[in-house]
Amino acid sequence: MARYLIAATALPGHVLPMLAIAQHLVNQGHEVRVHTASQFGAQAEATGAGFTAFEPVIDFDYRDLDKRFPERQRLPSAHAQLCFGLKHFFADAMAPQLAGLRAILRDFDADAIVVDTMFCGTFPLLLGHREDRPAIVSIGISALPLSSCDTAFFGTALPPSSTPEGRQRNKAMNANLKQAMFGDVQRYFDALLTRSGSPALPDFFIDAMVKLPDLYLQLTAESFEYPRSDLPASVRFVGPLLAPASREFAPPDWWHELDDGRSVVLVTQGTLANQNPAQLIGPTLQALAGDRNILVIATTGGPVPPALSANVPANARVLPFLPYDRLLPKVHAMVTNGGYGSVNHALSLGVPLVVAGTSEEKPEIAARVAWSGAGINLGSSQPGARQIGDAVRKVLGESTYRRRAAALCEDFARHRALPGIAEALASLRETSSAYAEMA
Repeated sequence: MARYLIAATALPGHVLPMLAIAQHLVNQGHEVRVHTASQFGAQAEATGAGFTAFEPVIDFDYRDLDKRFPERQRLPSAHAQLCFGLKHFFADAMAPQLAGLRAILRDFDADAIVVDTMFCGTFPLLLGHREDRPAIVSIGISALPLSSCDTAFFGTALPPSSTPEGRQRNKAMNANLKQAMFGDVQRYFDALLTRSGSPALPDFFIDAMVKLPDLYLQLTAESFEYPRSDLPASVRFVGPLLAPASREFAPPDWWHELDDGRSVVLVTQGTLANQNPAQLIGPTLQALAGDRNILVIATTGGPVPPALSANVPANARVLPFLPYDRLLPKVHAMVTNGGYGSVNHALSLGVPLVVAGTSEEKPEIAARVAWSGAGINLGSSQPGARQIGDAVRKVLGESTYRRRAAALCEDFARHRALPGIAEALASLRETSSAYAEMA
């Protein structure tokens, strides 16, 4: 039996994958402690793990971010808002996150600390002496953001290039944009670290999130990530982390329609960016309304807005939620805003995609869908009905998209994320024990 401390940034897209890992490790007989915001405490304890809440200064509800940081909304651009968040939500959390970890480690002798990509409280530990800390493993919960001679700067959503000209572009772009766009954020991270007695980061802060941990386990297959000739050996692909199989499921009375010969199109805006269904769900329903060859399933991720339910076309079904493990095997195409989990889940079943997302890292995920050939990137978070309709019919009608999605499905099937993570942790534990004996 091993002991694992799992720490997660207090956002659902970060916490939920980490809780799935906690559940798997508990089921294997390991002792697990989860460290995140108290609002996730009940979910953490339901995995069988112990739970310790964040320090009070960072223990707040993610839904209150705008109230907690009202000045962010007054900033003039999305980029300025992003930099503000990187400084005051992620960098400022380093010290209290570290304090929380150290307090837990005083009576919980962890074999490894497992964190999500953006949990920065491990930076001071990683910058210190190796013998003074447990092994640290980071989980890549979204598209791999690591700089490379073969890829454009993360966030530009440009395709990779390993030609001499492409590498020259990449080198110049990475150097220039790190400074021009995020130089102030880099200095902010480094100032906080040096002020607390740690060294400054040896690399760009995003690259440090990937390169500093002892292992970085990316939640996809290698075929859905840009190839990098300079990829560190510590970065490994463990496959997509799929939602657990639904045990109890009462299918709606129209469920048989999914097998009536029509093409089934699923449209979703995810679990967070679903406040305004007019962004993607509404235009998709409008685009495909009246098409007798298509059945549209729309999941809202929350209560169905009255305005939406009052205008549902005859060939559509709208509801808050359906378990993906039951629905996706019957789906022929998926329209999504580009959440990493849902995109990987669709591709794991060979479902081609139409992606429309521009917030956070979603443009990079959409760009990878287009690069892989498994779908279409609409390049907008609010595409028009005609644009969506044309893309859906193209994905359904041209076999290349299905073939590429099927190839990714075959590659994904070679991986099992949770066992792969457990095996990587066990291997790291053996290496750490050997290191300790030599020391």
